[in-house]
Amino acid sequence: MHVLRVSAASVAFLTLQAAAQIGEYDSIYSDYDYCQGISPDSKTYKPIPGATLKKVQLFMRHGDRVPSMVFPGDDANYNLCGNFVESYFSGDELLSRTPTVQSKIMDPKDSPYHKLMWKGNCDVGQLTNRGKQQTYNVGKNIRSIYVDMLKFLPKFLNTDLIYVRNTYAIRTRESAEHMLNGLYPSFFRVPGSVIEMNAYPEAVENIILSRNLCPALPSLFKPFMSTPTFLNFFKSNYALMVKTNNILGIGNNPQYNNSLNGDFFISRLCNDLPLPCSRTNSTDCITPIEATKAIAGSWVMSYGPMRWGPQVEKVKRVSGGMFVGTIPKNIRATLKGDPSSRPFEFYSVHDQSIDQIMAIISTPNTPWPSYSSTLVFETAELADKSHVVRVIYEGKTVKAHPDLKCSLEACPLNTFAAFLENYVPADAQAECAV
Repeated sequence: MHVLRVSAASVAFLTLQAAAQIGEYDSIYSDYDYCQGISPDSKTYKPIPGATLKKVQLFMRHGDRVPSMVFPGDDANYNLCGNFVESYFSGDELLSRTPTVQSKIMDPKDSPYHKLMWKGNCDVGQLTNRGKQQTYNVGKNIRSIYVDMLKFLPKFLNTDLIYVRNTYAIRTRESAEHMLNGLYPSFFRVPGSVIEMNAYPEAVENIILSRNLCPALPSLFKPFMSTPTFLNFFKSNYALMVKTNNILGIGNNPQYNNSLNGDFFISRLCNDLPLPCSRTNSTDCITPIEATKAIAGSWVMSYGPMRWGPQVEKVKRVSGGMFVGTIPKNIRATLKGDPSSRPFEFYSVHDQSIDQIMAIISTPNTPWPSYSSTLVFETAELADKSHVVRVIYEGKTVKAHPDLKCSLEACPLNTFAAFLENYVPADAQAECAV
């Protein structure tokens, strides 16, 4: 496969341009860059006037990764991950910080299937070195606000104040580790202190779109494909779909050829890797604008049914509704002084995880979560002892969904909680029955 190089510096502009194919993003996100999320820091952060911060709930998408599947003929060299080594501890060695065994991914050159895998040192969907640095930087930014500026968290780590949850995917666990290292570097930790990281089993994970939990999801998403929004999108992108799939050599492969396959291009654009050209015509190449349109267009089947489909409300209930009730529930627990509740919660998740929440609380024209993007819920107490919630996404206060009758600069807790809890299914299994 021939290649065409593209500068990563152009990605932010191209991503915004491609978004117009689906719907314009709000102007407050003019600095949006899919390759690099924006998290608040002490230079941009403004405290809620006249309020005392009581709880922070931080959602962060994992950092930059390689494609989540191996496309036929992908000849890129994904030498982006360093030496991937996992260390394991056992028995009394836990506190010694000396691993007893190590696990390393190897290149099976002696395997007859060797050519089915791309070149480089990354496994499928693996967090890259860039992704590790991105999530570490989020931790530094969060520390600059909640430790250094507000003194909401202490200078030295107190594990009783922090709750951490990641998904079953290794990249979210690694991203969480790097973020926590930025939030509390080793010299701000007591030797032997251990941060507990919680994860649900994949079969019952409720913070991602899950057919395990909701077998009805495909049938609920399908009607969106008959809407004018989708049909116009499909018509305007059909030629690009044909071109990308032919150049990727999958034009006749039904496993791949029914989408724009944007995941193929993300790592290339974000890491300045070559873009592909036709194997038979070296001048027929995917351009940077085409690649970015393919990426943006690939999201439409994820976020479209939650915003423009004929069953929008039900789709939101059986997707984001599976989790969002946890947010007000945990806020109330902290305000009541529940000893099991932590004032700082951190969730290391996926793009869909954040978008499901955004589909419920925000106006429709917010951009898809970038690598290492953050969604922050702050609960504060006012002088009259009432409580308000502020929501920050991509470093900006979220513009509330029209049905949420408040500003997310300072939404009354009861209003905010009632709105989210309205999306929690009373009987999830019944609503998700096929």
